[in-house]
Amino acid sequence: MYNKALVLKQRPDETFPQNMDFFEVREVPVPELNDGEILIRVLYIGVDPVMRVWLSGAKTYIDAVQIGQVMPAFGVGIIVETKQPKWDVGQIVFGVLECANLCKRPTKPLFKVPLFELGDPNIPLLLSIYGVTGLTALNGMKLIPQDHIPTSERQKTFCVSSAAGSTGSIALQIAKHMGFKTIGIVSGREKKDFVLSLGADECITYNDCKENDEIIVDKLTQEIKRVAPNGIDVYFDNAGEEVLDAVLPGMAKEGLILLCGATSTYNAWKNRGGLTNLASAITQQVKLEGIIFYQDQAKIYSGFSDMIELVNDGIIKHQEEIYYGVENFVQGLKRVFLGQNMGKIIIQIEQQVEHQAKL
Repeated sequence: MYNKALVLKQRPDETFPQNMDFFEVREVPVPELNDGEILIRVLYIGVDPVMRVWLSGAKTYIDAVQIGQVMPAFGVGIIVETKQPKWDVGQIVFGVLECANLCKRPTKPLFKVPLFELGDPNIPLLLSIYGVTGLTALNGMKLIPQDHIPTSERQKTFCVSSAAGSTGSIALQIAKHMGFKTIGIVSGREKKDFVLSLGADECITYNDCKENDEIIVDKLTQEIKRVAPNGIDVYFDNAGEEVLDAVLPGMAKEGLILLCGATSTYNAWKNRGGLTNLASAITQQVKLEGIIFYQDQAKIYSGFSDMIELVNDGIIKHQEEIYYGVENFVQGLKRVFLGQNMGKIIIQIEQQVEHQAKL
């Protein structure tokens, strides 16, 4: 069998993301299976901001990527060989796979995908709306306490950063469905238009609060307070650093901050600026809670069913960009880190996967 893979040849340097010449495409051997492992033909992989941390050498919920290693990625594929009795050839699986035609994995960290068969046009959506990004948004929103949820008698305000991204855009739409006044924070005007098209009540562009290419935190705080004069009751943070710092003084008393991502630190994770307004969280008695759902199989499976219902009912809109072939992973990664993507970027590994995805 043919196995083409994207291999890390050196770590990114200060020229990232303009320069992405740290990968190379190689033909690598087809992995041989040990007991308990499966061989997967990779159909699609997703491009995620956290990959910058993986590439830095830092350990997260997966091991750091080593020089000479095939690039890992959340992916969906089909079992073509198995040495695990309870996992059959032809089963669609989801989890951390590789940017390659074929990869082997132990089955423990993987998910069997119900309902879909090879050729289903919804399969790539397992990396966006029905995958980690969409289900993280959904399960994060389920953490909001009842007294923070709006009713006919009380209005509540919800804010989300990276609101045009694959997680933030879903969280915003769920919040709108729950009855919140919704505010998005994005980088530029094109993304603002996209977020408003999703139904957001307000959207702030932090590029308008920059001087010498740096966000002026106080200026962004003023914009946040302008659109949320009564304070933010729930903030879904995908950005960290300056954006989180700007939101803190705008939180309502006993507000909730869900910490989902820190995209502003991913390019320079060793040189983080830190928070200057953290004292605001004390005076306002704000609760901060970190969220990761990838390893919780029960929440993933229950969220999958809930999300299908939300999409089928027309409550959630989603947007994806699909590129073809291992070679175009770098193009997708660059678009993410230059802030050019609208929704989720997905790489279809093979030019033909029974039927090409039509989204």
